[in-house]
Amino acid sequence: MSEQSFDPKLAHSETEETLHLISEISNSPSITQRELSSRLNISLGKTNYLINQLVKKGLLKAQSFSRNPGKLKKLSYMLTQKGLEEKIRLTWYFLKVKEMEYLRIKQNWLALQKDKKQ
Repeated sequence: MSEQSFDPKLAHSETEETLHLISEISNSPSITQRELSSRLNISLGKTNYLINQLVKKGLLKAQSFSRNPGKLKKLSYMLTQKGLEEKIRLTWYFLKVKEMEYLRIKQNWLALQKDKKQ
């Protein structure tokens, strides 16, 4: 990825939540939506919405592994190749955001040190 494709205005909470959701699912494919909701500190409804969006975009596959019709449907989530690429892209993106924040803070610190010496 090049510097030219980085747009800091794209940073928002849903993108960050998506990255965390993808990371949690790739680490624990049989995690429930309730557990995801709790780990990510977002509502169960939002968790469900984000997962459905990731499935629609082809980033996740949801597979049922419960065959008992009387029980709740248990799902296992699988990150697709496209999902892995999105995880890498989002990770790169947030590293660039943090790098820009670091450089801004460093410049402010150096300016304060310079003013202090004068």
